[in-house]
Amino acid sequence: MTPEISQALQASVLVGVVVRPLIVAVLLVGFWMGLGRAGRRGARRVFPWTTFAVIVIAWVSTVWTLSARGAFVSVANAGVPAAGTHILLPIIGIAVGGLILLMRSDTMAGVVDAVPLWWLVAFQSYRITGFIFLRLWSNHFLPGYFALPAGIGDTLTGVFAIGVAIALQRETPSARKLAYAVNIFGLADLITAVSMGMLTAAKSPAGMSPMLVYPLSIVPTFGVPLAVIIHCLSLWQLNRRNRRPAGEIRVHHDHSVGQAHA
Repeated sequence: MTPEISQALQASVLVGVVVRPLIVAVLLVGFWMGLGRAGRRGARRVFPWTTFAVIVIAWVSTVWTLSARGAFVSVANAGVPAAGTHILLPIIGIAVGGLILLMRSDTMAGVVDAVPLWWLVAFQSYRITGFIFLRLWSNHFLPGYFALPAGIGDTLTGVFAIGVAIALQRETPSARKLAYAVNIFGLADLITAVSMGMLTAAKSPAGMSPMLVYPLSIVPTFGVPLAVIIHCLSLWQLNRRNRRPAGEIRVHHDHSVGQAHA
């Protein structure tokens, strides 16, 4: 590994050390505030929040530990089938399973109905850090067919998310249409990135699968499923909000009964 690549990977580690705990903190604080806005008090607020916190922290801690110990490198040269088994299937399983549980939860539905539309959109702003893929590509560690669409797509998603969140907060015309657009764009970017990322397991300039090397291996095992879940929850929120008059939601919140009737 060249000094340039080593330096670029070290920069990725430093970004992750700052960004990932911040992502978890935002999730936990946001869920706690959302439960309050949905009228949850006492144990009805503490219990779901604690359960949520344990699951999220356990998820990111497990993935981070396994990645740092090189647990995913064992499939680095095993080709596309192994990448599909060890990366794609877990991504699909976590995202689909998580969405089923969340969207069947009255508690989560109440939170989604109670929080502002811009919250879930703004969450995707952390995707600006996708520029790190471009840096690794410039150092010949990541192939262009993966790094360029993934890096540019992630960065644009983060920038668009900030702009759309501001538009939603100000209730500007077409803000909700833009929210749909940024969610669909972000999901398309993730699908493209995962598809191209699988090909890096077959062949890469570094002679290994870069996406299975720490710290990049945390991206497909934590970052991607989480981003998919948040995008889908945002679309779900937009659909629910469009079916309910704004006044109805406000009344539910004011009387602390902002739970969902999915």
